[in-house]
Parts: sequence; C-alpha cells; structure tokens
Amino acid sequence: MGKEQFVRATRKTGTSLGVNIPKEIVELLGLKENEIVRVTLEKLDKKR
Repeated sequence: MGKEQFVRATRKTGTSLGVNIPKEIVELLGLKENEIVRVTLEKLDKKR
C-alpha cells in the first residue's frame, strides 16, 4: 500500500465539506470508487 500527500482546498458538498483526490494520485495508487482510504487532515495557512 502506498502513501501520497497533496494539498487541496475544501469544497462544499451538501451540508458537508469535501476534498477531491487528484487524478495523478488516483492513478498512482490504483484507487477505485468505494475503496476505503485513510485520511489525515492538517489545516494550512492560506499564504501557500
């Protein structure tokens, strides 16, 4: 199992917030719809 990191802004999805996984990461890890993934979040400064 691989590990990858990326930075993305949150987006409103219904009453929740979501984060899209970039296509490059999806392909690199061979991810498919409905697979279970571990998500760790860290809030960054907006200056990035």
